[in-house]
Amino acid sequence: RRHHYEFSWGGAIIMKQTSYLLAGPLAACLTFSGLHAETTVLIKSGSWEAFGGTSDSGTSVCGISSSPEKKYFGLKQFGNRDTFTIQISDKSWSITDKSKYSVTMRLDRNRLWTATANGMHFKDGDPGLEYEIRRAELRKFNKEFGSSDKLKIMFANGMPNLESRLGDRAQSELGIRGL
Repeated sequence: RRHHYEFSWGGAIIMKQTSYLLAGPLAACLTFSGLHAETTVLIKSGSWEAFGGTSDSGTSVCGISSSPEKKYFGLKQFGNRDTFTIQISDKSWSITDKSKYSVTMRLDRNRLWTATANGMHFKDGDPGLEYEIRRAELRKFNKEFGSSDKLKIMFANGMPNLESRLGDRAQSELGIRGL
């Protein structure tokens, strides 16, 4: 039996020109460094935030995230890695740290993105999963994410699927373009 959650990330209408405002700040966030974990919100729109700063390990980090109704979706770039990290969470999950979870993600009717996610808990104790997209695939991901209205994340182990309306297409494109 499959369960579905509505995972809404807002739908504020944003002018395309706003995406150019993000390109500079998000590119600049790749150069952040420091000794303390700290991120700064660079721009906010609806439930989405673009941020930059340093991770707990002192590595530079930037990305976009949204966290409505006890759920979380984040796309992050850590340092100069060849991958981007997607982190997702639902407070109702029961996740075992370091366990492997098969994840399939689809944006509208585009091809399936498949990954093996690692179980983890965020610093605040919330359960989460994280998986990676190779940097070489980011252009394709950006195109699909920026032109899609719906995101669906499916799990092979019986966890409830997550579905979201991404809202205005320009809004979806905002955060990814600068990465």
